Amino acid sequence: MLRSKFRAGFRKIQKLLKGFTVEERRAIYLSRNPPQSDFSFVEYCFEDDSKELKKVAIAIRESIAQLGGVDRQFIRAESSFEELVILPFWKNIGDIGFYTEDFIEAVERKLGVEFTQEQLRKASVRDPDLNTDMAIAEFVRDFYDWYRLSKFV
Repeated sequence: MLRSKFRAGFRKIQKLLKGFTVEERRAIYLSRNPPQSDFSFVEYCFEDDSKELKKVAIAIRESIAQLGGVDRQFIRAESSFEELVILPFWKNIGDIGFYTEDFIEAVERKLGVEFTQEQLRKASVRDPDLNTDMAIAEFVRDFYDWYRLSKFV
């Protein structure tokens, strides 16, 4: 029941934002999300800050930012994916018209790897489109665990 109330509120926000231009939406997002350093972002995601952990965390952060049209410093680890709905690419997250594949391709480019269809099928990473209330840090941790087990590290 709580989830359905949440979804109703989420959809209401999506409808309200339709009247705003891309620049107005971006300005709203930036005003609500103060910059976070890379160090703080990685620290929030992981207890350790090894080179590989940092590489993956920053690649995901950069991908989210690039697709949303903002600098990466405004993507906060504690934010949820639903909070990204204000930004252009992310406006359809949790709804028809969102393409997780585009997000994964952006991450692949940032990491300099290409995942096979088999690897993606077996991925144990929660899809942000189906888990909009998931914190970005949770996604980073899930993704890193799968990435490490898939022998990319």
